Amino acid sequence: MKNRDGMRTAYCFTPDRAFFAPALRAIASLIEAEPDGGHEIVLVCEPGDVPPGFDKLAGRLRDRIELMAIDFARFDKNLKPSGRFSRAVFRRLFLDELLPARFERIVSVDSDMLIVRPGLKRLETFDLGGRPLAAAFDMIFYMDFKGDALARRFQRTRRSLGLALDTPYFNAGLMAIDRAEWRRRALAEQVARALRDTPERFPFNEQDALNATLHGDFAPLSPRYNFMGDFFLIDLERRIEPIVLHFVNAPKPWELKLWRGEARFARDYRDWFAASPWPELAEAPSAPPWRRSRPPLTRVRQDFAKRLSLFIDRTRYIDGKLSL
Repeated sequence: MKNRDGMRTAYCFTPDRAFFAPALRAIASLIEAEPDGGHEIVLVCEPGDVPPGFDKLAGRLRDRIELMAIDFARFDKNLKPSGRFSRAVFRRLFLDELLPARFERIVSVDSDMLIVRPGLKRLETFDLGGRPLAAAFDMIFYMDFKGDALARRFQRTRRSLGLALDTPYFNAGLMAIDRAEWRRRALAEQVARALRDTPERFPFNEQDALNATLHGDFAPLSPRYNFMGDFFLIDLERRIEPIVLHFVNAPKPWELKLWRGEARFARDYRDWFAASPWPELAEAPSAPPWRRSRPPLTRVRQDFAKRLSLFIDRTRYIDGKLSL
C-alpha cells in the first residue's frame, strides 16, 4: 500500500564491518534531518559485520532499524571487488531479491554519507519516467568541466565502458530504484554477469557495470542529493544547499587520525561516536590534522566552479532546476 506521500519505500544501508558504525551515523542523520518522515530503514549486512554493542544503541535509533544479517555468498559468488573496495559494494545489486514485497521503491544510501537537510523523503514521490533508477551525476562525469589530467583519465574510463563522452555517468552511492522496472530489465542479473565475465573492465565495480549497462538511461538527480568530491573544494555548498553529503575519497572524516579535510565533518563523527556504544572511535589526536577553514578557492578551482555552474544551471533534474 502506498503511503500518503509516495511509494512504499525502503531506505537501505549495506555496510561491511569497517563501515558499520559510520552507517549508523548516516541513519541517525537521516532521522535528524526528517524526524517526522516515518522512513522504513533497513540495514542489510552479513552476521559478521555487526559489532558488539549494536543492541546497546539508544532505543529511539535502534527501534527505527530493521536489521537483515544474511550470508551474501549465494548472491555475490565469484564477484571480486577492485582496489580498496570490499564485497559490500555488490550488495545493493541484490536488494530487490532480499527485501519484503511490500516495498515498491528502494533508496540505497552509502554508509559514507550524511543527510544534512530535509528532502530525502521526496525520493518516494519522483516520477522516474519509466527508468529503473534515479541518481546524481558522478564527479567522473562532472570533471570534464575541469579538463585536467584526472578528467582525461576518467574520460578514458568512460570510453572503455562503451560510453560516449556526452553520455551521463552516475554515482551509485545514492539510488532511488523503481523496483518493478529494475526487475523487468533483470538489471541485477545483467550487471552481475558483466562483473563476473570481465571484471577488469570495471575499476569502479558495480557503479561502472551499471553505467555500462544503462548507457545513460537513468533519471538525473541534482547535486543536492549527492554532494561529493570536488564540490567541497569549489565553494558551491552555500548555493546548492545539499541534502546529502558524500565523502567519496579516502581517508574518511571519521578516520580522525588521518582526515585532513574540514574539521566540522570530523567533529560531527567524533561527537556522535562519543555518545555511541563505540566511544573508542571518538579518540582523536590532541593536535589533529583537520582544516579549520574551507579549502582555498584557487584560480583553477574558480574556473572549474564557473564552468560547472553553467552546466548545472542549464540541466533539468527530476528534483527541479538549480540556479547557480
